[in-house]
Amino acid sequence: MLRVLPAIISLVAAMQSAQLQTLSLKRFEVIRIETSGIQRLPDGVRDIFTGPVSGLARPVRNLEEAARQVGFTPRLPASPMPQEVLVMSPVNNQPKIAAADLQNELRRADVDVPVPQDWDGVTLAIQQGAGLLADYGDYFIAEAPPMTLSAPAGFRMDQFIEVLFRLAGLNSADATKLRQKFMAGPALYFPIAPKYDMDIREVQLTTGTGLLLQNAEKGAELAFIWNTADRSYFLSGFLTEDAAIALANSIK
Repeated sequence: MLRVLPAIISLVAAMQSAQLQTLSLKRFEVIRIETSGIQRLPDGVRDIFTGPVSGLARPVRNLEEAARQVGFTPRLPASPMPQEVLVMSPVNNQPKIAAADLQNELRRADVDVPVPQDWDGVTLAIQQGAGLLADYGDYFIAEAPPMTLSAPAGFRMDQFIEVLFRLAGLNSADATKLRQKFMAGPALYFPIAPKYDMDIREVQLTTGTGLLLQNAEKGAELAFIWNTADRSYFLSGFLTEDAAIALANSIK
């Protein structure tokens, strides 16, 4: 009997996995939302609306120690060496939807959107493996596995995301457009308040595209976000557009 138990446990785990749908949030998109709108979102789901750097970060001695802790070999520019290396904690949130609470929050926000009753009690999983942050003084580069969003098979995640957009303050037309884009390519959303005049544009890289963000005057700090097949990257600091793009292209 003892020899049978591992097989039974493996079979149950496989069945549970087959009953889940998991989306890898490899695309990044900026949404213009007030901070108060993000605050209205249910606890646990805000991680997909907080940008590419999540979790607490703690310093480690060097890249070798960081690699041991995060479980992957860092892919960073060959030079210069970072002045400090930090390890970012993994994200593992499993919010349970309370349909009545969600409907009440929508009502308080004066948003008339139905919440399907069969959402009640559904548990989601928002997860991201540990990552690292390399500080170079004038800028830093964060690297981590892509965040994933999981739900039971058959659950309409695109519809759920649209409801969250409306609750956060987007109008019906904008929320519908973002839902359609999410269906074509699931995304991680980087919220910026509308009061900030930003230059936001896609930039072509050797491995795909990146998202460049800086203020309209092209001064102060800039941010650059991109991904590869198995990593998400976030670069931010005081450097030029050309330097940021060159750094991204240098990472193999």
